[in-house]
Amino acid sequence: MRNLSAFLCLFIAFGSFSQDEATFRPTDISFDIEKLKTLDFGTDSLNGNELLFRFFPAPMSENDAESEWKTAAFWSCPSCTRREMIMFEDIEEAEKETLPFDVNYTSCTNIVYYQSEKGTLRAIVSFSTSRTNDGAGRFTMGLLSLANFEKQNGTWKLLNFEPFVNYQGMFTQASPVDEVMINKSGKIYFLIHGGQANGVYAEEYWPIYQGLYVIDGEKLMEVLHLPVASCVENGASVGSNWKTDIRDIENMNEKLVITFMTYGRIVKQYNWSEPRFFQYVAESDFDKLPESFFFNGTQKVIISNTESTFERPLIFMKYTDSKNLDNDNLLIPVQNKRVK
Repeated sequence: MRNLSAFLCLFIAFGSFSQDEATFRPTDISFDIEKLKTLDFGTDSLNGNELLFRFFPAPMSENDAESEWKTAAFWSCPSCTRREMIMFEDIEEAEKETLPFDVNYTSCTNIVYYQSEKGTLRAIVSFSTSRTNDGAGRFTMGLLSLANFEKQNGTWKLLNFEPFVNYQGMFTQASPVDEVMINKSGKIYFLIHGGQANGVYAEEYWPIYQGLYVIDGEKLMEVLHLPVASCVENGASVGSNWKTDIRDIENMNEKLVITFMTYGRIVKQYNWSEPRFFQYVAESDFDKLPESFFFNGTQKVIISNTESTFERPLIFMKYTDSKNLDNDNLLIPVQNKRVK
C-alpha cells in the first residue's frame, strides 16, 4: 500500500509539468556585428558548420529530437528588433511574418567563393532560419541571413553580416545565394534562383516555379524580386519551360536599372502561368498564338528609393503555324505598368 501511494505521488508530480517545461529551451543570443568583424576566421576554406556557431552560438542538445534532422543552431534573441517581412506576395496585399521567431532553428545552406573587382578572394555565406528543424511544411518558409567575407593577408575577415535579408523558400529553408554578378562599374550583386520549390521533386509536384532575387553586395539587402522567373511544368518535353537571366545592372543617377531576359516555351494545354511581362500582352493577342510556341523577352526595371517601374518589354515569338510555315514575330505591347 505504501508503494502504491509513492507511485501515485510520483505520477501526480510528473503529470503536473507542462509540455513547455518538458521541452528544450533555445539559447538567448545577440548579433554583435562589429565584434564579429574583429575575429579571425582562419586561413583555410570556410567551414559552414563552424561559421554557423560563430554567428549563432547556440548548439542544439543531443537529446533534442530535432537535432537528428540537420546541424542547426537553436536560439532566441530577446534583444533583436522584431520586424515584419514579406512572406507571400499578392496583387492586393502581401502577407507578412514577424521575425525573428520566439524559437529559431538556423543552418548554413551554401558558401559561394568569388573574385572581387580588385581581384581579392571573397565568399558569401548563406544561412536559413525557420520555426522547426524537421524540413516539414510545403509552405513553411525560411529567413535568409548573409555573411560576406574577404581574404586579407591570408586570413578570412568578415566584411558584413545581415541577419534579416528576406523571407522566402519552402520546406523550412530559404534559397541561398547561388550566383555572383559584378557590373561594369565594379559593383557586386548576389543572385538567388529559387525561393519557392526547395526540396521538391518535379515529378511529384508539377508545376515547379522559382523566383529570382537580386541582393546588393555591399548592404546585403534585397533590391529586386521577380516572381515566376522560371518554370518546369509536366516535363521538359511536354509542358511549359522557361528561365530568366539578369543581363545587366546599371547605376544611374541614384537609380538602379536592371535588364533581364526570360526565354523558353509555352504550351497552353499544360500552362498554369506565364512570365510576368506577358501581363502586357492583350488577352486577344495571346489567344491568337498557337498551342505551343517559343519566346524570349527583354525588359528593364528602374528602381528608386520609393518604387520600381517596369518598362515596356520586347517579346519575340517563334512558332510553326497551321500551314507549317515558320514564324519569327516581334510582339510589342503598348502599355507600361508601375509596380510599387
